[in-house]
Amino acid sequence: MRKLLIVLFLIIAGLLAATQVWAVEAGGKAELIFSGTWFENGVFTDELKDYLELELYLPSLGKTEFSYVFRIDYPLQWLTAGKEASYFTKKLYAKHRFPRFHLTVGRQPVSWSFGSLLNPVDYTIGAEALEKENDSKFTDAVEAYIPLNWNSSLALVASFPTGFHFEAEKMKWGVRGRFGVKGYDLTFNYVQEPAAAGAGGQGQGQGHGLPGLPGIAPLPRRRAGFTFKGDLGDLGVYGAFGHYFGEAGESGNSYLIGADYSYNIDYHGKLTMQMEYLLLDGSNLSQLLGQFIALGSGGERTNLLTGMLAYPIDDFSAVSLTAIANPGGGKYLLIPRYQNTLPGNIDLELSLLLYLGDNIPNITSAIAGLSYSF
Repeated sequence: MRKLLIVLFLIIAGLLAATQVWAVEAGGKAELIFSGTWFENGVFTDELKDYLELELYLPSLGKTEFSYVFRIDYPLQWLTAGKEASYFTKKLYAKHRFPRFHLTVGRQPVSWSFGSLLNPVDYTIGAEALEKENDSKFTDAVEAYIPLNWNSSLALVASFPTGFHFEAEKMKWGVRGRFGVKGYDLTFNYVQEPAAAGAGGQGQGQGHGLPGLPGIAPLPRRRAGFTFKGDLGDLGVYGAFGHYFGEAGESGNSYLIGADYSYNIDYHGKLTMQMEYLLLDGSNLSQLLGQFIALGSGGERTNLLTGMLAYPIDDFSAVSLTAIANPGGGKYLLIPRYQNTLPGNIDLELSLLLYLGDNIPNITSAIAGLSYSF
């Protein structure tokens, strides 16, 4: 896979050199994250990681655009303990704008998000969760985007979770239609997984601020989804329905309904509130929640209530609170978060993960992160 990426990059560089375009700029972000976890038996564990994400701003060739973004993860004591840094390609694709459609080929982000905190009908379940993206969002794919009019479109995706192997049994594909109807945004999608599908797209390591998803159980091979989003007076409303087809004939459904609302406290401050209810079966829940899978009921169906409050203190700092509750299982998770932009364009983020309930080990995790964008 890495050889293919290198060859593709060399082809891009050769095309740029052939047209005598040499102005290539770079930007990115360096991040340092410390996390400490206290378990109810008195055990404490900690972890320190730093990341470097680099993006090359490659000039376009006519109507063809190029993108190359990679991340290097450095584990704790990587210098002294001899541990190797890991490399992950987030983006390495070429996009050409034809008169009637856009074609994108290569490693690219594929997500069918629609504003929910948890999305049970995404192209890859768990690609984005709680406003954070996971590595499973970035996959080797070919995507055709067809605009139908100013508020309607059609997207066709064929991806290869184990790398570009053009074999039907290893290919995952999906189609999504998006339509604007009387002020509402409606989408319909269908996804076909490969026969040996695991826990999603490649790169199940840590994503941007949210640990990756564990490979727990094979996915249902096919699933169909519907989403809607719009305004009901001053209230934003949205929802989703998913139907999942298993390999042995088993099937299941998911239901999501949510609402969001913004309230102006004063001239500068606006309180944003969001709440949603999700009913989902266990096999898909394991992917959607990732590290939060302990909130599941352990049965076939789980009911979750998820809410978020966010308030900007000023132009540089903000606080938020995210809560997930499994009322039937007596399990709860609270995530308070504080963000501040320090002098020198350094971003500080502090957060806690508080697991509560009678049927769940009481665990507290503290996370502190510093990042610098350049």
